[in-house]
Amino acid sequence: MGAPRRLAERLLRVMVSLAPSGSRDWAQAMLGELDFIRGDWAALFWALGSAAAICRHAASAWRTLLKQRKAHEEVRMNNTGKKALGVGIGVLSALMLVGCAFAILRITDLMFPGLGIAHAEWTHWLAAIVVPEAILIAAAVVLWRKKGPVAAGILTIGLMIGLHLAVHLAMR
Repeated sequence: MGAPRRLAERLLRVMVSLAPSGSRDWAQAMLGELDFIRGDWAALFWALGSAAAICRHAASAWRTLLKQRKAHEEVRMNNTGKKALGVGIGVLSALMLVGCAFAILRITDLMFPGLGIAHAEWTHWLAAIVVPEAILIAAAVVLWRKKGPVAAGILTIGLMIGLHLAVHLAMR
């Protein structure tokens, strides 16, 4: 028995042990059929194909299980809960975008201190306010029809940034 056949047998044994109960008999049968394949390389290719088929079958079973679970959870969650979750997702997404904009500004200042980005006010306006606001507005417009609560959460952060800007300008 050559190395490719030993590898093939080991691979299929692992697949048998990892396969879900609905796929285990099928995986065991593929391991049994390995003895009837001539040639070590042919056996290895058989094992690779069998492992892929077992993974696809297991993934299909997991997808079905997740769909059933999601359907069960959706029945339990009322419409208000779904909307609140959507707004929360929108708010979190917008805050992550703004945080990334600030991080990029800070990283650029650390990497290129000669540019003086930390002391140039226009870079803060552009990188932390103008670009994120444009992205937030575009995202809200795109999401408004199908994901209204998410768009509302995004617009909430956009309005907060605008209010912050107005207070900043009024204080100057």
